[in-house]
Order: sequence, then structure tokens, then C-alpha cells
Amino acid sequence: MCKKKQNFAENFIQGIMNYSFKVDNDVLVVSLQGRFDTEASAKFETEFAEISKENPHGSLVLDASELEYVASSGLRIILKMVKTEKNFKLVNVSPEVYNVFEMTGFSKIINITKALRKIDLDKCEKIGAGGNGAVYRISEDEIVKVNFNPETYEDLDKELAKAKEAFLLGIPTAISFDLVDCGEGRRGVVYEIIKSSTLGESIQKDPSRMEELTDKYIEQLNLLHSVHTDNPVFGSAKASFAKQVENASKHLTEEEGELMKQILEALPEGDRLVHCDAHPKNIMIQNGEMLWIDMEGMSVGHPIYDLISIAVILNGMRTDEMSVGICGMDNATVKIFKDCFIRKYFKTEDPEMIQKLGGMLDALRLIRAVFAIGFTTSGTEKYRSAIIDMARQHFFPNIQKIVGGIKFLVSSL
Repeated sequence: MCKKKQNFAENFIQGIMNYSFKVDNDVLVVSLQGRFDTEASAKFETEFAEISKENPHGSLVLDASELEYVASSGLRIILKMVKTEKNFKLVNVSPEVYNVFEMTGFSKIINITKALRKIDLDKCEKIGAGGNGAVYRISEDEIVKVNFNPETYEDLDKELAKAKEAFLLGIPTAISFDLVDCGEGRRGVVYEIIKSSTLGESIQKDPSRMEELTDKYIEQLNLLHSVHTDNPVFGSAKASFAKQVENASKHLTEEEGELMKQILEALPEGDRLVHCDAHPKNIMIQNGEMLWIDMEGMSVGHPIYDLISIAVILNGMRTDEMSVGICGMDNATVKIFKDCFIRKYFKTEDPEMIQKLGGMLDALRLIRAVFAIGFTTSGTEKYRSAIIDMARQHFFPNIQKIVGGIKFLVSSL
């Protein structure tokens, strides 16, 4: 520690401010602690100029996780940094300090992020689990969807942004609140608790309501697909599929990778909002209203992308337990639901057409399975070899039939 920095630490003991710094991968990270008041500002400005000169860097990050207060003099120094640094970020800002930046308008001109609210999962009830994480009940009104895979933490920010933007676009969704720190490096997104059942569970509980609930389900799909948007928050569904093809191809032969690209070429772009995982367990019913959940895949595209995700469940699963776990209905109920969905979604009572459409949807369901070859969840890695075997038996030999089905359905939607 340099002499100046030691003096600065002594000043902190008297109630001013301390700081530390490091350079990592061309990023100068300066951690602030204490009160960034007038006296501290004068000392810090002089010392930071020397640190910056002696430590060449491409980006500057101020870590404010232990910053208690910032005065106008501190704000002016930060403003100078914004103007002189090529890439500047202010991170981990407490709510109290963030309010200062917000009230003064600084939050609009600097790259600033709040400190995450902390959630102790040991004090929460675990109510569900998936490939990359789990869902916990925080309180009577909130749940947290926790992601255990650090490689996908960027997706949590996107999910939160998508949920909020979809809500603003008039799509009925579970209300999202904030990104939170769940300890041990885990991150999560907090949502309101929907105190009711999923669409699939509701149909399973009372099959006599299948026609009514399927009508409402299709209304929600049509509402979703009626929204035309170029909001970059959502991203392109086709681009997402292209990335999945790229990742899956790493585990396949070059020829098989080229066959997968034929599917990609048949899929259109589109500018409509699509959920991309629109099966009956991702829509909740509360007080008669249907609400979309699990919106991390929500994108801009063509309704065919949602039809592909729905097709995954329309033939049921190997066991009733798996079927109920994935979509909320056992295999017998799914079989009836498939017929009901095709009739209502495609508006046909023609038995031959229903059978033809059913065959096309059976082929579409293979797309999601095969594209999942490149996924990195524990479940996919465990069964990857089995999925590849299935693809070589049923997917690649029928690629032209699948492409033909896509083209027919796209022209019908």
C-alpha cells in the first residue's frame, strides 16, 4: 500500500473515506468505503489521478458497495470520470446512495447499477426445481426464481427486462420486481405469487372445462401474437434458434449440422411477440384471468415458434408422472387436449385435416428435442447421447417432411 493510500485510510478512521483498487483484464476497479464528502473528494481526486496514470486501463469501475454517502463534490468528481474515461461504470450502489444519483439526474447520464437485494434461501420454502435452478417462496406475496448457473446470469437481467416490457405492452404477466443476490454467488428474479393453478393443472382437475379453457388459452396466444414490436429487449426468435443449431452442431457430424440448417432456413423472422415456451404449464389462471410466466425466452418472431413449443407436449411423455411434471396433465388428458387445441386453433372440424395437422405437430416436437443437444443443463448433458440417437433414427431421416410441415403451417398462421 502506498504512503498516500495509508494516509487516506487514517482519514477514514476519523470519519472520511477509504478506498482500494486493482487492475484486472484491462479494467481498473476502485472500491469506495465510507463517506465521499468534500474533504474526502479533494484527497481522492489527487490520488486517483496518480493511480490512473500509473495503471493504464481500458475501463474504470467504481464499486460503491460500501459507500455510505456522496456529497455534491463527490458527484462532480464522478462526472469528471464519466467525461475522461472511455468506459465507466458505477456498480453495487446502495438504495440510499442511489437516491442521490436519481434525484440529481446523474442516473440518466452515467452507467449505474444498484446493489442487489439479498435473499437468505435457508429461510425460504423451496417449491419447485428445474435444470438450472429452483423456485423459493420468499413471503406470502413473493417468490424468487433462482438460477444456479453463473454462465446464464446475463439471461436473468434479460428475463426481468422482458417481463417488464411485456407487461407494459399489455400482455397479462406475473408482475416482476427485482434481481436479487441469493448468496454463494447465486442470482434470482423476484415475482409476485400467483395464488392459483396452471392451465394444465386446471384442465387436469376439471376436464369438463377443457373446451372453455382451451378457448381462453388460444385467446391469450392470439393476443400475444397481435403485438408487433421492434423492441431490442426481446431479441429475435430466429437468432435464438440459430444459436441453438450452432451449439447442437458441435455434437453432430458436419452433414447432420447442414441438415439442421434446413430447418432454420424454413423458419421465418417475423415481428410479432412470441413466448417460445408457450405450453400449458407456463400460463397461470388467477381469478379467471390467464397470466404468462417464465418469460426468459420471449422474443420477436412468427407464431410458428410458439407452435413448436406447444407441440412438445401434445403427444404426452413416456410416463404420466413426466407428463404431469412438464405440462400439468397426464397422458390421457393430453391426448384429448391435443384434438381440442387443433380444432380450435386452426378452426377446423374436418377429421382429415385434424389428422394431417396432428402429424405435422408430431414432427415439429422433434425440433425442440434435437436443438436441445447443445444445451448445458445437467439433464441435457446426462441424456445427450440418447437424444442424438433419437435424432438419427427419427429426425434426420424425416427432415424434408418436417421442413414441409413448417412451410405449410407458416402459410396457415
